[in-house]
Amino acid sequence: MARIHDCSYLYDEENCAALELERACYNEMERESVEYFYAAEEEIQRQRERIRQLENVLTENGIPVPEES
Repeated sequence: MARIHDCSYLYDEENCAALELERACYNEMERESVEYFYAAEEEIQRQRERIRQLENVLTENGIPVPEES
C-alpha cells in the first residue's frame, strides 16, 4: 500500500496506518463508482437505441409515436 507523504511527521504510526486504510477505501469506492457509472451509461445507450428502433417500427406501420410525458 502506498504511504502518505510525510505521514510520520504529522501523525503517529497508528494514525498513519488508519489514514492509509481510509485512503485505500476511498480509492476503491471511487473505482466502484466509476465502474457503475460507465455500466449504467452503457445500459442507457442500449435502451435509447431500443426505443429508437421501436419508434421506427411504429412509424413504418403508420402508428403515431406517443409523446413523452
